[in-house]
Amino acid sequence: MVSHYRIIVAVWFAAFLALMLLVAQTLPGTAAVPIKVLRVGADPDYRPTSWTEKSGKMVGSDVDFATALASRLGIALHYEGVAWDGIIPALLARKIDAITAMVITDKRKEVVAFSRPHTFQTITTVVRANSPSNFSPAKDELSGLKVGVMVSTSAAQAIEDLPGVKPITYNTVADEYNDLILGRIDVVVIESVNAGYTTTTIYPGKLRVTNKDLTGKPSYTGVALRKEDTQLRQAIDAAINAMIKDGSLRRIYKKWYGDVNMVPSQ
Repeated sequence: MVSHYRIIVAVWFAAFLALMLLVAQTLPGTAAVPIKVLRVGADPDYRPTSWTEKSGKMVGSDVDFATALASRLGIALHYEGVAWDGIIPALLARKIDAITAMVITDKRKEVVAFSRPHTFQTITTVVRANSPSNFSPAKDELSGLKVGVMVSTSAAQAIEDLPGVKPITYNTVADEYNDLILGRIDVVVIESVNAGYTTTTIYPGKLRVTNKDLTGKPSYTGVALRKEDTQLRQAIDAAINAMIKDGSLRRIYKKWYGDVNMVPSQ
């Protein structure tokens, strides 16, 4: 009689576990994951996204994102450096499963699929931290200011036709920021991700990112996957949505980029 009772309990317990697993896979922000290890490829020398320390360990904002993503998916992470010019061939040849930091472009959509965006970048402005709090020049407020910009960048292209703006050009980011700190120019026009990382890590307390979008055309970054890996893409989309909702994604990027707006909305 006791053995029969134990069998019934065991059967009911197994059914309960199966039901809980089914429920977990259908809850908002969760999806079935078809792999046990997420193999991510990344540029091994692209600071601050991903780079290799002397110890051989890869660090950077994308390493933190990929680590959190794999944890959210409930699987292990293998993160390795791959030469950027060969990273898509490595993905298509199944040497890796994902490229977690790739700008979403129509051209690349011909050969790979992308997850929902997890970051975006704009062309913005940087000013001295001790500037008046209401001094956050937008596109129509640059005229008459001493504007610095690095040559041959998307930021330079963004302001080349603005009326009344005659920028002072620089060959390096360091030079334009130094001139801004010294008061030789009023504002720097630059890509927001670069602005956030540089002002947070190199010039803390000296410079401030305004978060003003000068073009209204942000570029988005997502996870690149093989087109046939639809189940994995759905799982990654659900994980990113959950990370945006609970604020964990914003915390990762705040660590590297300060108060720059770069996390898309739900």
